Amino acid sequence: MRRIVIPLTAALMFVAAVSGAQTSVTAPQPKLPAWDADFTVGITSNSPADEGRHHGGPEARGEARFDVGHYWTQHVKTEAGVAFLNTWDDYEYESIPVQGLPAGGYAILSTSVRMTVLTPALTYQFLENEFAHPYVSIAARIGFLETHVTRYPQTYTQNRITYSVSALDRTDMSVAARPVVAAGYKSYFNERAFMRSELQASFGADGSPHPALRIGFGFDF
Repeated sequence: MRRIVIPLTAALMFVAAVSGAQTSVTAPQPKLPAWDADFTVGITSNSPADEGRHHGGPEARGEARFDVGHYWTQHVKTEAGVAFLNTWDDYEYESIPVQGLPAGGYAILSTSVRMTVLTPALTYQFLENEFAHPYVSIAARIGFLETHVTRYPQTYTQNRITYSVSALDRTDMSVAARPVVAAGYKSYFNERAFMRSELQASFGADGSPHPALRIGFGFDF
C-alpha cells in the first residue's frame, strides 16, 4: 500500500505545481492607464517683446491651464496643454509729426492685451511606484497674442502750437513660439487621482529664461 501512496502523492504534487505555473503565466496583468488629464493654476512671465511691449521688463501673469497626456510606455508620454493668461492693460506714447514741432507731437495709446498659449510637450516620467512620479519635459510654448489698441480724439497744445489726433480702434494678432524645459512631480492620492506641481522656464525673444510655476489636480484614465 505504501508503494502506491508515495508515487500517487508525488504525481498529485507535480500536477498541482504545473497547474499553478500555468495559472501564474496566464493570469491577466493590470492594465496601465493610457491617458491623464489635469487642471492647474500658476504664475508665469514673458519677455516684453513676447507681450507686444516696447518698455519695461518681465511681469508676473496669472495662468489657468488644462493638459491632456497620452502614455506610449510606462515612462514616456506626449501631452498638449492650453493656457489662458489674465488680461492686462498698458499705455504708451505715440509720436506724431506736427508742422512747426521739430520733435513732433504725441498721442496716448491705450492697449488691452490677452494671451492664449498652446504647449505641446514630450515628457519622461521616473519611477514605477504607486505614489510619486517625478518627471522632466521639453516643450514649445506657442503664444497667441491679441492686442486691442484704442486712441481717443484729443487736441493738444505744445510750444503754442495746437494739433489734434484722430480716434483709433484696432486689434492686432501675433504668434510666437518659444522653447520650454520643465521638471515636475505627480503625487497620487489613490490609483487614479493625483496632485501635479511643475516648475518650467521658457526662453523669450530676449534670449533669457522666464520662469513659471503651476500646481493643480488631475486623474488617469
